[in-house]
Amino acid sequence: MKMPLQTRVSAFITLIIILISSISTYLFITTHKQSKERGMIARGTALSFALSKAAEDGIINEDLDLLKKASAIIMAPDVVMAEVYSNIWEPLDAYPIGKMKDPAHQEAVAHFATNTSQFSVPVSSGRDFYAPILFRPSEDSPDSTVGYARIVLSTAAVQKEIGRIILTNLAVSAGITLFAIISINVLIGRLVINPVMSLYGSVSLFKEGRLPEMNPVLERSADELRELAREFTRVCRSFREKEDRLVESDRRIRSLFERVDHAIFRLDGDGLIIEANRRFRDMFGDAQGLCDILAGYGSVTDCLKKTVMDKELHLEDAAAGNKGRGLVIALSLYPETGPDGAVKGFDGYIIDVTEKKRLEERLIRSQKMEAVGTLAGGMAHDFNNLLTAILGYSEIILSMTKEGDPFNKPATIIYDAAKRGADFGRKILAITRKEKLETKPMDINQVVRSAIELLQRSIPKNIEIVTELNEGIPIIKADASQLQQVIINLAVNARDAMPGGGRLAIETSVVGAETGGSNDLHFRTGTGGFIKLSVADTGVGIDTVTQRKIFDPFFTTKEMGKGTGLGLYIVHSIISNHGGYINLYSEPFKGTQFNIYLPVSSAAEPDEAAEIVNITGSGTLLVIDDESDVRELCRDMLEPLGYTVMVASSGMAGVNIFREMKDAVRLVILDMVMPKMSGTEVFQALRTINPAVKILLCSGYSQNGFAGIDELLRRGAAGFIQKPFSRQNIGIAIKKALSAVPDKGDT
Repeated sequence: MKMPLQTRVSAFITLIIILISSISTYLFITTHKQSKERGMIARGTALSFALSKAAEDGIINEDLDLLKKASAIIMAPDVVMAEVYSNIWEPLDAYPIGKMKDPAHQEAVAHFATNTSQFSVPVSSGRDFYAPILFRPSEDSPDSTVGYARIVLSTAAVQKEIGRIILTNLAVSAGITLFAIISINVLIGRLVINPVMSLYGSVSLFKEGRLPEMNPVLERSADELRELAREFTRVCRSFREKEDRLVESDRRIRSLFERVDHAIFRLDGDGLIIEANRRFRDMFGDAQGLCDILAGYGSVTDCLKKTVMDKELHLEDAAAGNKGRGLVIALSLYPETGPDGAVKGFDGYIIDVTEKKRLEERLIRSQKMEAVGTLAGGMAHDFNNLLTAILGYSEIILSMTKEGDPFNKPATIIYDAAKRGADFGRKILAITRKEKLETKPMDINQVVRSAIELLQRSIPKNIEIVTELNEGIPIIKADASQLQQVIINLAVNARDAMPGGGRLAIETSVVGAETGGSNDLHFRTGTGGFIKLSVADTGVGIDTVTQRKIFDPFFTTKEMGKGTGLGLYIVHSIISNHGGYINLYSEPFKGTQFNIYLPVSSAAEPDEAAEIVNITGSGTLLVIDDESDVRELCRDMLEPLGYTVMVASSGMAGVNIFREMKDAVRLVILDMVMPKMSGTEVFQALRTINPAVKILLCSGYSQNGFAGIDELLRRGAAGFIQKPFSRQNIGIAIKKALSAVPDKGDT
């Protein structure tokens, strides 16, 4: 059992006081006893000497009553026996008389055999004293021993007195000791024990989490203890403040640790997870170690070794997420070393870059499409310039011949081929988003039905075509021929994915303002939502790697000669050009579903006005084009219609002609793509010379495809005509441009 401090200190002090008191009492009693013994020896020596003198007279006078002169001595209460011996130790007289038979002490006999000094020896009853009886016959003769006087003193009285003194001393010592014990304990308890116990209580309170205060006991204690208590209180308060700050800091760090959007974790030396935040648990569930996460680095051991060697590790790799979900992660790992430099664990964090990688892939795909589109658009522009002369002059030849004439048939073939070439050029511009869509309000269900009629001849009988067309589908604005091409391309791909037969399902439905597909796309529109067109098959499916490249231009999984790789690229381009979105969901050996989202039209636009039949006119026209064939074609087409045509082979030449003939020129036909001085620069120069000039823009690009055309139309251009054009088309365009109200606000 553990004793309290006060009890232990009191016991120790009590023992010390008792020990000191006992020692002092013992020393006092011993000293007093020795003093009494010395006094008794001195008394016995004196009495024995007196007895020897008294016995000397008796021996000299031959009086046998040798002790009668020493009656006063022998009658003393402490005298037990007195006796006189002859010089040969024969008893001559004794008191009491019965003691004459007691022989002398052998030590005394031995002493006086060689000495004449007095002698004493302790005996059982007291102390035995001997003194020689000396006789000097004459003054000149030496003393001679004629006998011996003996006296025995009792120590009973001395012992009694010593006992009394001992009792008295013990009583006094006990009282003093008790008083000293009580006083010292009270004093130490007040000055030391109580303050120490109070300080101990303060320590206990602090251990329990409570802040101690300076109490009166400590205030009344000794200076050292009081200062110690005050310093302890200050230390406790300082410690509590620091602890509170640490707790708050830890709370903030823990909160940040849990709320941060990165997966943060700690590993032991073997790669096992010992701590992780909420984001980590959301991403990887109950993963036990790094080896449960990394999918493509090799081994966790290699990863940890590399971290130790390089002091840190940063990698981007595939990982297995919660419930087996595939992720792409950016991992950073740092070794944690102990005081001896040995690695005892690792700290790290993981960033989910799956969506970032997906967006990068989309960006790369978009850049590829943009690059191919730019290339194809430039080729289509040059192609349209060539077709302009071919189509225009074949039309002129046809107007100059009749059926059956030698040149009528070749001209017809050339004209038809040029028209097909123009259609092909428009398709190229369509997939590069550089062709103006011929959009009209339409019913998507009707487009699907028309496409299915065309598909009936190309889809084998072992493939079942199933349609689920939602009635009441809102009207959309679209190019019917291009949407039909989208459906046919997807259906043909589905046919190729089901060589052994299967099911082709085409569905239409309406989705809200926000919806998503397999890639979690979210669409926002200010109109009435989206029309969803789904084309699904039960074919071989598409793996994840192929899905990432499926819309890339020239990418195909078909054998050489069986596919160009442009089918889905064209589909993607057409849908994007319509302001829509496309995504897909596919599983190997289960099938593929393409989902197309097209914005609902807010209102149906009225049909365009009927074309102007009379295309003849008058006035001077200035044609600015760097293509000589196009310039000559315009002259040959327009002069028969009644116009006077001037031509310029470059922008600068056109500006100079217009500066001289500005009052005569009714309309400028301006090509947008020319070397040295572009169409936009020429437009600005012409408007500077005459702000009211009417300018008809012309290009092998479409109005939407060439960035400057729409801007110039907003700034006051009288119209736009796309190459290649027929006499009818350009005649109508000129009539509209001449009838347009001039815009003088932009110079």
